[in-house]
Amino acid sequence: MRDEPGRLIETVLAPGIVRWTISHPRKRNALTPAMLAAIEAGARALRGEIVVLDAAAGPCFCAGYDLDALPEGQVDAPAADAPDAPLITASAALQTCDALVVAVVHGEVFGAGVELVAACDVRLAAPGVRFTVPAARLGVVYHAAGVALLRRVFGPALARRMLLAADGITAEEAHRAGALARLHPPDELARAGEELAARLRQGAPQSLRAHRDLLRALDRGGPTAEELAAHERARRVAYTSDDFREGRAAARERRSPRFRGG
Repeated sequence: MRDEPGRLIETVLAPGIVRWTISHPRKRNALTPAMLAAIEAGARALRGEIVVLDAAAGPCFCAGYDLDALPEGQVDAPAADAPDAPLITASAALQTCDALVVAVVHGEVFGAGVELVAACDVRLAAPGVRFTVPAARLGVVYHAAGVALLRRVFGPALARRMLLAADGITAEEAHRAGALARLHPPDELARAGEELAARLRQGAPQSLRAHRDLLRALDRGGPTAEELAAHERARRVAYTSDDFREGRAAARERRSPRFRGG
């Protein structure tokens, strides 16, 4: 039987809602540079969609970076040529894309997979999920933006355990730390992710964008003056928008709003 290469599978679930599935079953869904490039390109092409990020069935959501695809790095290589550059750019693209990204996580998650999950806007998981960053066991020095992201999402104590002791962090610990929005039984997890995506898609696009961008800025340590000014402009424009007129009409008529999207 021929080995199938790793790939990112895109499935349209509904208008404006797509599912991206990390699929590399032969290597427990390990991420290759090509898969990470597909995530980066896909993220940069998004225009207001809701993305559900999941992985092919199996005991492992993601085994991390495919070590067989990891080139030998040079000490003085430029950042763009660093061995983990595809992960850095994919993670950054997820954190800045014009979309809301929902991670739906099962099984074990390692290294690069933990970073991609942390880069999403909302995270759901099943009990029994474990997040592990084995940098200390592999002799890897994690990139600074990735360390900051893990600390921001999982909190200082859990990030230290992951990066210094290579401890596996349970879903329950991550949930208590605020890294996960909700835990769902394994047989309900996929449906819960799709239902959340559908609810998010029902929101007013301008409202979603403005709040998403400000929440991301706050997560990074606080919005800049420019980001605050952009949020204030969006807030003022919202009161004269078609979104607001439709939302107000729907509230008066006691029906679900029908936003045009975009």
